[in-house]
Amino acid sequence: MSVYRRAFLYIVRKKGKTVLLLLTLTILMVLLLMGTAIHRTAGKASAKLREELGGYFKIIPDYQKMTIHQQVDQALVDRVMEIEGIKMYNAMDVHYLMTGDLNLTPGRFAREGDEKAQTARFLGNTSSGFHEYFYLNIFTLIEGRHLAAADRNKALISKTMAEENGVGIGDTFYARMTEGASGSSVPETEISFEVTGIFDEGMQTGVNEYTAECDLFSNFIFIDSTSSQMIKEQLGRTDHTAFRGGAAFFVKDPRDLEEIAASVEALDGMDWEQLKLIVNNSAYESRIEPLKRLESMTLLLAGLIAGIGAVLISLLLALWERDRIHESGVLMSFGISKGNILWQHLLECSAVFLLAFCLAAAISYLAAGRIGEQLHERTASAGEEKQVQEYKGGADAVLLETLEEEEAFVVHLEPMTAALSGLSGLVLTGICVSIAFCLVVRRGPRELLTIME
Repeated sequence: MSVYRRAFLYIVRKKGKTVLLLLTLTILMVLLLMGTAIHRTAGKASAKLREELGGYFKIIPDYQKMTIHQQVDQALVDRVMEIEGIKMYNAMDVHYLMTGDLNLTPGRFAREGDEKAQTARFLGNTSSGFHEYFYLNIFTLIEGRHLAAADRNKALISKTMAEENGVGIGDTFYARMTEGASGSSVPETEISFEVTGIFDEGMQTGVNEYTAECDLFSNFIFIDSTSSQMIKEQLGRTDHTAFRGGAAFFVKDPRDLEEIAASVEALDGMDWEQLKLIVNNSAYESRIEPLKRLESMTLLLAGLIAGIGAVLISLLLALWERDRIHESGVLMSFGISKGNILWQHLLECSAVFLLAFCLAAAISYLAAGRIGEQLHERTASAGEEKQVQEYKGGADAVLLETLEEEEAFVVHLEPMTAALSGLSGLVLTGICVSIAFCLVVRRGPRELLTIME
């Protein structure tokens, strides 16, 4: 009788033992497959998050000082950009200009009948998509595009402003400059802007009857850096080459943020009595924390399952071999070699394992997504949002009270992952069978026939 037929007949005849081994292997493989799938998904999500949502730091003038001797200008920005690990920057300015043909959301000055009711906040940017309001998802671009460094006389306006004034993408409006540096009057100058994008300003908290028009989100207007510089020149500002709102620098890998910030602090010629360095890694940290916990948890789970599974299967197969001592002695007395008997046992356990693996793969494919989502929700709810860290005083960074909800954490059982897990389980089963078979190898046929009597 061939070894394959003997293996098949044993599996069919010993239904109880076969079912027990099948259930044990299926449970272990389900846990191992789901743990591995969730771990790999968390790892990929972490890598994607590092790529898409790097941390940033800001350098801004400390306007609490009576005099500012060092400004954030292009020369300073270029020095910082030489540090390895920084991918881009956004230089920022703030202007308060009167809108000539746009009506603003009314605030305090409208109720008081003051002409300042037409004063809006104009925010100059090298790249508006990397302004903190957009970067932290306080504002969301819903139509058009963001401002780029090459733009000139371009602007983003709020959805509320666009609806109230009937303005859309491609339309133009103008702003009036009536007051120069130090409050001196200047000939009234108009500057026109073309609308390239419309943003949803979301919900603003802390608004009351004393809130000025320029402080309402709906009255914020984002403009390009070139126009911002031109405005400062026309207003006669002596610091027209400086960025009054400072500059934000975005790192390639948020894990390197603190090290890069420390390198910036160590640059020669940086007067940190006049400047402030503000580090903000809150968006990345708040989202990466549940993924890191999930990675660690599933890695530990997979390790425990592998270790416990190896011990459990070894004990189970040792008992299985103990009950087959007499059978092995009979086979050896008929001239069947120990290697042939071991091959039979390996075929039996491998066949049971492959069936268990197929069942486990099907169960894991159906259940891994749901279980992974629940684990992610629990680990996310257990974490706390990271706060802004500062190297040099101040709290001028935009803080996000409620971060955008995390994208759905979808766990897929990848074929390669399943194949590697299955191969590992098959090898583990083979090792356990071989170890258990050592009981047979150390004895001869006569001893094996008499050992159970």
